[in-house]
Amino acid sequence: MADGLGRKGMGTAVVLEELVREYTTTFKDEVEVVLLYREGECTHALCESTESVKIRIINLPKYRGFFSYLWFFIFTKEKFDIIHFPRPSFHPFFWLLKVFGKTKKIVATFHGAPESKDIPIFETGMNRFNRTMIMHWGQYFIDGVIADSDSAVEPIASYYKIPMKKITGILLATKRSPRKQERSDDEEKQRLEEKYGIRFPYILSVGRLDPHKNVHRMVEAFANLKKTQNTQHQLVIVGGRHEPEYSKKVDAMIKKDNLENEIYIAPFIEEEDLPLLYQHADFFVFVSLSEGFGLPLLEAMQNGTPIITSSVSAMPEVTDGAAMTVNPWSVEEIQDAIKTLLTDNRKREELREKGFERLKDFSWQKTAEETYGVYKTVLGK
Repeated sequence: MADGLGRKGMGTAVVLEELVREYTTTFKDEVEVVLLYREGECTHALCESTESVKIRIINLPKYRGFFSYLWFFIFTKEKFDIIHFPRPSFHPFFWLLKVFGKTKKIVATFHGAPESKDIPIFETGMNRFNRTMIMHWGQYFIDGVIADSDSAVEPIASYYKIPMKKITGILLATKRSPRKQERSDDEEKQRLEEKYGIRFPYILSVGRLDPHKNVHRMVEAFANLKKTQNTQHQLVIVGGRHEPEYSKKVDAMIKKDNLENEIYIAPFIEEEDLPLLYQHADFFVFVSLSEGFGLPLLEAMQNGTPIITSSVSAMPEVTDGAAMTVNPWSVEEIQDAIKTLLTDNRKREELREKGFERLKDFSWQKTAEETYGVYKTVLGK
């Protein structure tokens, strides 16, 4: 299901894109890939170059998507061995695909779940509905679930009430390759300053303003340091405001301490410029409370950016010693780690080298091969 292929700036879209690339190149003799999406709704180049089935839009005044998919599930003549949903976003009647014999099996990728009820997460009404539907129907109609890490398997099983025996942890990789040296450092810095308003020197964080991203504790830790340390660094947060109430909370904290010029919530960063942003940051802070994986961690490693991250959820599994880890619930620990990397050049260099070494363990070919293994398992081959 490729409706999410063109979701700009979304990690889930990166995963889908890279898997499709692997299956249409490295694994083209093992897997025949067909992309399913509503007609006119996928502008990604892969939708033009890969075999696809366009779901016809039924022209109705309301609920066109709902009825278009329902019609497809019941009346399409296409039949598949597996239909893979790349994120846990299902049509309420997705199970009809199996009832009417349109697919033998259904596989879905779940990009994480909260480890406990104490972790605040952003759930819209539709997400809550989706979770409820999965809890009631998933155990019967979803044959295989892919988690982005081994750490995410148990939380997904608990949160969505899916049997653990159906869930496989498969680590992801990173999309962006190292850039070519086309500009001098000064030219690159000038580009970031003029195009995005980035001020040097800076600390980088990547993640939307959602409660589980824990941005407010990072902001509090940085604000405390500003009061006690003579640091010229700016904190640059990339990802944008998302959950409205939480975004207001973070904005209010920044305003309360008069840090509007010291903590910068950056606009959308173009993909070609994101490596520059990592490479010119003194270090990277990613202290989320819960992650299924955390693609920004690999992006930081790839671009030689030292990392501070959480000691919980999937973060230790992903970084495996290539980062300073802190208790994300502790503002004091986050503050102390930031203070350390602000002053310890040797520690930053050590983390940079460990990041490059750890990155060697990740590849999309490996991810695609293990995903293909799940396909064979659910088909009994």
